[in-house]
Amino acid sequence: MVYNLSIKNQIIEFSKSIGIEYIGFCRAEYTDNFIQRLNYSYNKNYNCEFQTTEIKERINVKEYMEDAKTFISIALPYKTIETNKSKPYFSKSSLGKDYHIVVKNKLKLIEDFLQNNYNAKTISFVDTSPMHDREIAYMCGIGFYGKNSTLITEKYGSYVFLGEILTNIYIEPSTPMSSLCGSCDRCLKACPVGAIKEDYFIDANKCLSYITQKKDDLSEQEQTKLGLRVYGCDTCQDVCPFNHKAQISNIEDFLPDDWNININEDNFLNISNSKFNKTFKTTSAGWRGKKVLQRNLIIAMGNSGKKEYLDILKRLNKNEYLEKYIKNAIKKLEVKK
Repeated sequence: MVYNLSIKNQIIEFSKSIGIEYIGFCRAEYTDNFIQRLNYSYNKNYNCEFQTTEIKERINVKEYMEDAKTFISIALPYKTIETNKSKPYFSKSSLGKDYHIVVKNKLKLIEDFLQNNYNAKTISFVDTSPMHDREIAYMCGIGFYGKNSTLITEKYGSYVFLGEILTNIYIEPSTPMSSLCGSCDRCLKACPVGAIKEDYFIDANKCLSYITQKKDDLSEQEQTKLGLRVYGCDTCQDVCPFNHKAQISNIEDFLPDDWNININEDNFLNISNSKFNKTFKTTSAGWRGKKVLQRNLIIAMGNSGKKEYLDILKRLNKNEYLEKYIKNAIKKLEVKK
């Protein structure tokens, strides 16, 4: 057992020892203001298929732990390089090792610390549960909301992955940060599809990051708007002044491999399942599967205007899912002057 420090300080010190710079604490409940914003977003139909339609699932913490008292939030920085956006590319958040695994491993170490030292009950979440990661991080003082709904930290901007632990022990709450956006509206103006409908609210159904993950057929307008994006979208983050001065992450797991940042289009469109599972499947984009990512790459090649892609596209083995996109990409490149 560790002595002479408050539980809060002990957890902070332990977190530093395992490479976590950002950690905060808040009561295990959501504010009335957040619930009002959540209801507003649902009433406006801003939520996509990945967001649960049951608000009560997002706010009823007791369903996960009846005697829950505290949320613990952590943030891990992921910006390692600037991506080359003159050719088909993956967003910064999908480079390197799948963040779900990296963040979950850090949370597990904290859970073990809490269980071993305080006999605490714990449950952790990373992005895939109804828990609202950004709101919890905000309440825990990790950062403030940007107008594009990202969580912005002082040191790393919004280029951070979030995760949280729910526990039955009381820990002194951190102080939330006030917004520092002021009159800045660069993210609203930069969004290629106008998905940022108003300050702090995004229509997720229009967001290009969601479009790259969508399995349903993409309209020609959606295909055009994707530009050179293969997975994810960085546009609203790249224009944010806080991200212009964001420091580089020192977490080696987030360093990209060459195949991830310098995509060989021919190889990727003909990649075997076993090769895909050893490479792209290990990133946070991999969960969406080979066919969706290949579809997005084909669309990006068609949008590129580079006629050298024609030979690759014409040699592809057509299947029912990709055939439409191959034809559209070839058509675009053949009419390009």
